[in-house]
Formats: sequence, C-alpha cells, structure tokens
Amino acid sequence: MPVFTRYRDGVLVLTVDGDFTANELHRVAHGAFQDDATPQVVPVLLDMSGAAGLSAKSSEELKAMGSTFGAHRERIAGLAVVASSAVHDLFAEEGHFGGEAGMDLMACTAHADAREWLSTQA
Repeated sequence: MPVFTRYRDGVLVLTVDGDFTANELHRVAHGAFQDDATPQVVPVLLDMSGAAGLSAKSSEELKAMGSTFGAHRERIAGLAVVASSAVHDLFAEEGHFGGEAGMDLMACTAHADAREWLSTQA
C-alpha cells in the first residue's frame, strides 16, 4: 500500500509513496483517526515528497484529498504538507486541497519546516 501512517514525536505522519488514489489516502487517514492510540487532537504531517503523479491530479482529486482532512478538522491541531517544489503549491490553503480541508495548513518542501510550523500550532 503506498499510503501509511506513524505517530512520531507527537505528530501523526501520513506518508504517500508512489502512485496512489484519493480513496487510499482517505481510507488510511480515516483509520488513523479511528485508532485509539491517536490523540484526540494531533498535528498532522502529510508527506507527499515520494508521491507520484501529483501534477496530473484533477481539481476533483485534490478536493477529495482535502476533504479527507476536512472530515477530521476538529481533531487536527495543524496540517503541514511536504511536497516537491514543482507541486507544493497544489496544497496551498486557498487552493482546491486547502479549501476542502478548511483549516490552517502549510505547504512546504522540507520536513524540518513542516515540523517547525506544526510545533507552533499545538
């Protein structure tokens, strides 16, 4: 499965590696929020740095991905998305993904920047 989760240093990390569908992301993210080990409110790092095909995703697919997090917004202390410089703007707060997520988010190209921003959101 190209989407997996782990809880690391107080952050729920969802990692996408290779080709994926919005449904796969939804299923794994939903499962993470249903897990009793996940804190009631948690910062989330969505690592898209290894995801394939992001530039080809339609606006509907980006909205579907964003709505996955929007469905859990009351549990998310902050959402940081790490993606390559070529596509990180797809995850801007005012874009299709961000509009459906409906929360403060940061799109960046470095994990350190994402974690630093998340540390200010908790």
